[in-house]
Amino acid sequence: MSTDQSPYAEIDVTQWPSAGDEQLGTKPKRWLMHPDTGESWLLKYATYSTGSDGSCYRKGDDWAEFIASRVAAGLGTPAAHVELAVERSETVRYGIISKSVLTEDEQSGDSDGELVLGNGLLARPTAPGDRLGYTIDAVQAALANTKPPIGSPPGFGAWDVFAGYLVLDCLIGNTDRHEENWAVIVTPNERRLAPSFDHASSLGFQISDAQRNQRLETRDEGFTPETYARRAKSPFANKPHLIDVASAALDRCTRAVREHWLSACEDVDELVRPIWRVPDDRMSEVARQFAERLLRSNCARLFDQVR
Repeated sequence: MSTDQSPYAEIDVTQWPSAGDEQLGTKPKRWLMHPDTGESWLLKYATYSTGSDGSCYRKGDDWAEFIASRVAAGLGTPAAHVELAVERSETVRYGIISKSVLTEDEQSGDSDGELVLGNGLLARPTAPGDRLGYTIDAVQAALANTKPPIGSPPGFGAWDVFAGYLVLDCLIGNTDRHEENWAVIVTPNERRLAPSFDHASSLGFQISDAQRNQRLETRDEGFTPETYARRAKSPFANKPHLIDVASAALDRCTRAVREHWLSACEDVDELVRPIWRVPDDRMSEVARQFAERLLRSNCARLFDQVR
């Protein structure tokens, strides 16, 4: 168990060279080049929303994606390397940087790696308004003859690892595992499941601190953080609850794989620790309390349903 309680460091990317905009997704983001290593990192800024009182507030998509990457590490789930980032120009902008899931050889062209998104792998392509073909069975079929990511648990296949992605989604309340938020890396010699990426839609990132505080203090059982967590749904066909998706995925694994992922969830105290190491200027006290209660609730419900 880690005993380090110090705040995580932020990386100043102000002077990092730009390597072009990223076209996928709805939020503006751009690729940067690490000035020392030449590695490609995707810069994603924190976004803003308007509260019910008309005030503007910064959402938590930056800290949510960062914490999710640390929870993934705690579970042993292959995931993109994410760091907190800050850019200081005319104004200070907060965000995260996410390292490309392609290896350096695949990025340089030495092994000609291509990131093929899930929608290009499904037997029935989907669209935001038509996800009837986006099912657990369809994803499992799409991952046939696919190797697991680099760094996967020994003996695991691609589907076994993807089931771990869905367990991660369940714990953090990630509602955005749609058909373009997972991928396979294809080279002339193999196809390999990419590490999990893009976890910003997690941990109640989008609500204001005012609403978090109301939910933390309420006596109304229908308005608590735990109730909020129970309402989270997946973009799979018919919008099942996240816990049902994780449960269904684990049902399609061997007992050994199922127990591996459930055992990884047992030390919930360690899994919530990253929440409390995000710098104070990035995440408020009520956001931490809300995120911890959400994660603990989801973990308990997963055990209740699967074990």
